[in-house]
Amino acid sequence: MTRITPPLPLPLALLILGLVALLAGPSRAHAWGQEGHAVTARIAEHYLTATARAKLGALLASDTDTLTAPDFASRAAWADSYRNSHRETSLWHYVDVEIDSPDPAGACFGFPSLSPGQAASAGPARDCVVNKIVEFEAELRDPATPAPERLMALKFLIHFIGDVHQPLHGADHDDRGGNCVAVLTSPDAAPSNLHAYWDSAVVSRLGRSPDAVAASLIAKITPRDVATWTPRGRITRGAVLEWAAGSLAVAKSSAYDLPERPNCAAHAAPELLTAAYQAKAEAAASVSLEQAGVRLAAALNEALK
Repeated sequence: MTRITPPLPLPLALLILGLVALLAGPSRAHAWGQEGHAVTARIAEHYLTATARAKLGALLASDTDTLTAPDFASRAAWADSYRNSHRETSLWHYVDVEIDSPDPAGACFGFPSLSPGQAASAGPARDCVVNKIVEFEAELRDPATPAPERLMALKFLIHFIGDVHQPLHGADHDDRGGNCVAVLTSPDAAPSNLHAYWDSAVVSRLGRSPDAVAASLIAKITPRDVATWTPRGRITRGAVLEWAAGSLAVAKSSAYDLPERPNCAAHAAPELLTAAYQAKAEAAASVSLEQAGVRLAAALNEALK
C-alpha cells in the first residue's frame, strides 16, 4: 500500500469538497450502512428457531414506527435513523478502544449502570455498544418489559449486534474510528474516508444485493463456525467484550494495515487502498458479517425462547 497525492486530473474542487466533508462529518458513520445491517439480518433469519421466528414476526408486526420499513432487514438499520433525531444515543453505537493502548472499560465510560426502574432506551448518553447490547437483550428477554420499550429493545439490539462487529466501531487511533483517514479506492476515485470504506464500500464489493451477499456468506458458514461463534445462554458483558475484542483485532490486522496511521491531529494526503488491501478487507468483513448474523440469531433465539 502506498501513500500518494491524488493526481491532478482528479478535479481539485472534488478533492477539497471530500476532505471538508471528512473533517466536518459526524463522529461515526452508520456502521455497515443499511446494506451491511440487512446482510446481518438475513443471515440471522437463516439461524432463527421456529419459536423465535414467530415471536420476532409478531413483535415487528405490532410496531407502527415509520422510521424504516417494518421488515426485519429494514428494522436492522432503524437505530441509525433514530439517532438522527436522538443524538443522545450516538455514543451507543461503538466502543472507542485505542489500538495502541486498549482500555475497554475506559472506552465504555466505566460501564454505567441504569438507575432502578430506568429503561435502557433512557439510559445515560455516555455509554457504549457493549453495555447497551447487554441491557437491551435483558429487556427483550423479560416479558414484563412494557411493550413499547420491548420494541425499542428489539430494534436497538438487532442493530447494535451488527455495529459491534464492524471493525472500526470497535477500534480507534485518535482518528474517530477512521473518519479522519482519507482514502482512495483507485487513483481517479473521489476521496472518502477509512470508516466509510468499511461501513459501505467493502460490503458493496461482496455482491449485488444484501440478499445475494447473505446467501453467499451463509453457504460458507460451517456447523463448526456456528458452534464456535454462538454464546451459551443469555448474552453477558463478557461475551460482548469478546466480540468487541475480535473487532479490535480485525481493525489492527486489516482496517489499519496502512503504511502510516494518520489521526485527527495529523492529516495526510489520501491513502490509496491497493487491490491487496481491498481483497484482505473483503475477506475480513465477510467473516465479521457472518459472525454478526450468527450471534444475532443466537441472541434472539435465547431472548425469545
